[in-house]
Amino acid sequence: MRSALLVGAAMTYVPILKGKLGEFTALGHMASDVQAGVRPVLEVVPDGQVHDVLATFFKHACERLPEGLDLAVDCGELWRHGPVGGVWHGPPLSWLSEAFDQWMLALIPVFRPCDPDDALAEVRKVQRVHGCGAVMRVELASFPSDHSQASRTTARTLRRIALEPAEIDLLLDARQVEGRDRAIRCVPDVLTALRWARSASWRSVTVAAGAFPRSLRSLPRERLIRLPRWDIALWRKLASDCDGPTPDFGDYGITHPVMSVAPGRRAAPNLRYTLENSWIVSVASARHQGNDGFFVLCEQLEGAGLGPARVSSSSWGDSQLAVCARRQRPKAGRPADWRAWATSRHLAVTTAALEGRQGP
Repeated sequence: MRSALLVGAAMTYVPILKGKLGEFTALGHMASDVQAGVRPVLEVVPDGQVHDVLATFFKHACERLPEGLDLAVDCGELWRHGPVGGVWHGPPLSWLSEAFDQWMLALIPVFRPCDPDDALAEVRKVQRVHGCGAVMRVELASFPSDHSQASRTTARTLRRIALEPAEIDLLLDARQVEGRDRAIRCVPDVLTALRWARSASWRSVTVAAGAFPRSLRSLPRERLIRLPRWDIALWRKLASDCDGPTPDFGDYGITHPVMSVAPGRRAAPNLRYTLENSWIVSVASARHQGNDGFFVLCEQLEGAGLGPARVSSSSWGDSQLAVCARRQRPKAGRPADWRAWATSRHLAVTTAALEGRQGP
């Protein structure tokens, strides 16, 4: 008998997270049962407002990551946008690899089959230093219809980084599947890619997708709105239809897959509250002093009976939202805090669901 996801399967959750303060803070507060079920991928985010993107990423990793967490790092956006920040010069993965190695942090490089030769040379160097293999990220929108071509390209790429499939976590990325029609249209292409994946003995195979909207600015203010998690719906359909092993589940957490590299406007207080099959979202109005609108959103969530009936020991974020709902802290936090609390709950709910347990 299946639950809303898949009962009894030893699934791993692969969250693809932006490498920012809020996400690192959430990872640092994971309960042991949550940490045991996740294999995170952190994207280094280009940000013209940060003096040194790589040094900031490394600082957050050292200060906030829990012990024993192997981290896959994706510098793909830096390769596309060029040097970012005022200090970093040279290959980004090599810089992070050396810094991580000095602090005895394990780094798993992420690459794509279409990466340029100099990027693949970095991956080869990094995986030899850390000995943890690598993650091959394949965007399904550009997956070749000719599977023999895909196999040739993959074999050539793996030779360049000196790894075998058994040392590679294969990440099949469907990107954004916001909406039922988009999720349904993805299924045949993903199933085809999964059949191709069986031609090699990968260390793991994950299907990832995102469903959170790019912006909440158009939503009516201070109304609790339910958004379906189409990424979960897609994975559930794949788990039912695939004729081989069920892939691991990956998503983009409570963010959109596309990174924003341009300076944005100051974010209004907003709530992103994960349930097993949906999110409850709300945006505060401008009538409140400072960020006090976040208090109001948490009060509304609890008053509607949608907040946690109990504070889960697996979700540090739940405890922080409960404190805000009761105004038991002097300030309502800032955007990095809201992102950390929401991501913490998202990680706990998703890992619990994949294990067949009732989420917090």
